[in-house]
Amino acid sequence: MYSLIYFDTEDFFSPPDHPVHRLPGQLARVMARHGLTGCFHIHGEKARFMERHGQREVIDAIRKHDVSLHYDRGSVHPTTAEEVSQLGWFEGVERVLFRELPGFQALERIFGKCSGLTQHGGTFAAQIVFAAGRLGKPFLYSPFRLPGKNIVWFCQNLLIGGYQASFYFDPFYRDTPRFDEQLAKVDDYLAQRAREYDFTAMFGCHPVITVMERFPDAINFGRGAAPPPDEWEPPKMVEGVCIPLILENFERLVRTLVAQPGVQWTDVAGLHELFGARPVRVSDDVVLRGAEAVVEHGGPTFTEELSAAELLYLLARRTLAPAESYEVPQVMGPAHREGRPAARLDTVAPEPIAEEIVAAGNASGYLPPELSEARGSVTPEQALIVLACAALGRDLLPPDRRLESVEAIPGVAEAIADLRRARDWRCHGQQYHPAGIVDPFRRQCWTLKPAFTAGGYGPGVELGRHLNPMFERP
Repeated sequence: MYSLIYFDTEDFFSPPDHPVHRLPGQLARVMARHGLTGCFHIHGEKARFMERHGQREVIDAIRKHDVSLHYDRGSVHPTTAEEVSQLGWFEGVERVLFRELPGFQALERIFGKCSGLTQHGGTFAAQIVFAAGRLGKPFLYSPFRLPGKNIVWFCQNLLIGGYQASFYFDPFYRDTPRFDEQLAKVDDYLAQRAREYDFTAMFGCHPVITVMERFPDAINFGRGAAPPPDEWEPPKMVEGVCIPLILENFERLVRTLVAQPGVQWTDVAGLHELFGARPVRVSDDVVLRGAEAVVEHGGPTFTEELSAAELLYLLARRTLAPAESYEVPQVMGPAHREGRPAARLDTVAPEPIAEEIVAAGNASGYLPPELSEARGSVTPEQALIVLACAALGRDLLPPDRRLESVEAIPGVAEAIADLRRARDWRCHGQQYHPAGIVDPFRRQCWTLKPAFTAGGYGPGVELGRHLNPMFERP
């Protein structure tokens, strides 16, 4: 099993000479002594704070590890998710690029690297994942829980699962008896995860919470509060906290992690290298196996090689012009809200449906929210069922066997429920519109599929790393 340890590095509120600012560098040096590479997820504003105040020793220590952006301005309102929740799909993607590019550029300038984008609190949206992918940056965390898979493709970007254990370390490094209770859980947790998953994450800490009473964003930005910077309040240090004790206990955790049998430690950049090659061409047999999966499932699903959107497009291609193999289009789900179907499926023919699906994909790279009235106004979900049955030469599935919703895709209903809980994040205020986050996410679940290392794919698959927004025409 692959694993990583990461740290959310967020405090740009405390005075520059406060010991909290030295902690990330001290943690980095402890890991370096034991040959363990950590992942520091850093706000762009925190990185600029470090640069502005000459914290060169901390920067140099972190440089020896992996670095990802933890959003440019963190919880400062309006957050990226708050803005995106008020915009359409394409405007939202553009807004993410505008908001987060300064953070990517700051980390790359200050640390010489920036391997990905990491979720901060409830700041998540499909547009954010997609925009990061256009910049070649994977996204950590994933709301999807697929059997055995903690890394998936979503919005044509690599989505990496975060820490999922029921125990944590942040406030306990300073309390050895309570830290011992948490440390005792590590061996069994990682052993169990290694039996069930190909990857899992460990969370080192929020350095600020190892020594401070509260998160600075909870103090300053709760429920949409937006005080000006000159009124930002720094967190208070825990009375009597002992940093040498924190580092001593952290080193005990590091020793425990590096001694784990069956665990190969890596970082975000390493995971991107391991899992970042995707199927770019598949054989006809792979497409037919996908049709079998749809019929067996009763509705939209993914396979190991293809998302439901890719499968729909390729079944349409195959209907019009069968071939020995096909280029895999990186097709997206619908960019707009779906309408209601108006036709019975037994009155529509596969060929007209296939023509419209291919035409829509070639024109935009997105599935249509529904087909034209001339094609019965069927939804993409219904079109996939029709084309899968036709490809296999089978009768159309009876109505009681059909799952005509994107929630039929495994893991989607649970992920949507998880995302709905983001509205309760302590920093979200009235600018956060839950429907503006959930609805686009739901539509883009058409792009979900598991990610594998290069050796994990079967026959009939050619892998690549290139972006492929244009499609061959039949």
